[in-house]
Amino acid sequence: MSHSNQSRYSIWLNLTIAASIVFLFCVLLGDIFGLPFCEYTWGDHLISYGYVSAIPFLASEKARFYVFLACFYLSTALTYPIIFAVIGLVRNIKKDKIFDKANTRLMTMIALCCFLICVVCTIGAIACYMLCVIAMIGLFVGLIVQCVQMVMDRAIDMRNELDLTV
Repeated sequence: MSHSNQSRYSIWLNLTIAASIVFLFCVLLGDIFGLPFCEYTWGDHLISYGYVSAIPFLASEKARFYVFLACFYLSTALTYPIIFAVIGLVRNIKKDKIFDKANTRLMTMIALCCFLICVVCTIGAIACYMLCVIAMIGLFVGLIVQCVQMVMDRAIDMRNELDLTV
């Protein structure tokens, strides 16, 4: 790889790490100030519309709020492993460890956390339909990462086969 390509990749990898750190602090702030933020958005009816009325305990707005709050905090808890896995993945790439099983394990962890966020928000959608949007995003990102992980896994297997034949 030429020096210009290497420096261009290095810039993007460094930007990815910086963005991940900024996102980490945003999630930390979300955890610290999540309750007042959720109370504010819920109280102004920005997100409190829509719930499954067939479930009796959801008739109370307070119960729906607590379901939403639980989904919020569970989702942020699942975001931390994603951020650290992305940082680990980028650090491996910077060390030229591209086709490595450690990277596919990190991608599997990212996809699993995205799928768990999807499950949490799908369940929470019984109290607030807005959580369906987050559930769909989690599902979509999880599927993309899982597809890339499977391609990487196959590429690693092919490289190992080629190493044995040469």
